[in-house]
Order: sequence, then C-alpha cells, then structure tokens
Amino acid sequence: MPPQRRESDKGWVKMVGWAACLMLAGSLTYTFVRALIDGPGDVDPLFFALQSVASTLFLVYSLRLRNRIFIAANMVAVANAVGTLMVALLARGGR
Repeated sequence: MPPQRRESDKGWVKMVGWAACLMLAGSLTYTFVRALIDGPGDVDPLFFALQSVASTLFLVYSLRLRNRIFIAANMVAVANAVGTLMVALLARGGR
C-alpha cells in the first residue's frame, strides 16, 4: 500500500501557498519599486533591516524543509527587503 500523502502535498494546499507567495512578492516588489521611483520617503531602515534578517532566517528554514513555495517567497522577500533598505540608507546618507 502506498504511503499516505501529507495534507500539505495536496494540490489545493500548494495552490494556496503559491497564491500567497505571489501576493507577498507583489506587495514587497511594489514597495521596493516605489522607493526607487519616488525615493524612500517614510521608509524606516530599521524595519527593513529586521525584515531582511527575518526573511533570511525563514529562507534557511525553508531550504532545510525543501519547501519550494517558502523558498521562492522568502528569496523574493530577502531581495526586496535588502533592496529597499539600501535605497533608504543611500538616500539618508545623501542628505
């Protein structure tokens, strides 16, 4: 008899995960692009520094679990958080 599939392996669960991943990636990318176009404005560097650390830790966790959905979402989160942080820090340094 084949092993039972985990609940998280079912198609509808993966679809929910990928939908959440795309929404998270979209919102973080939007914030990053707005900071590039309009300047960082009210971007708090501490917030994005902590988000960068948290996203990196979640990425390590996701890699250990070998969960492609979490890996994809956290790679985008790390890239956008670090990018937005750099835009904010460079803008503050130029004042």
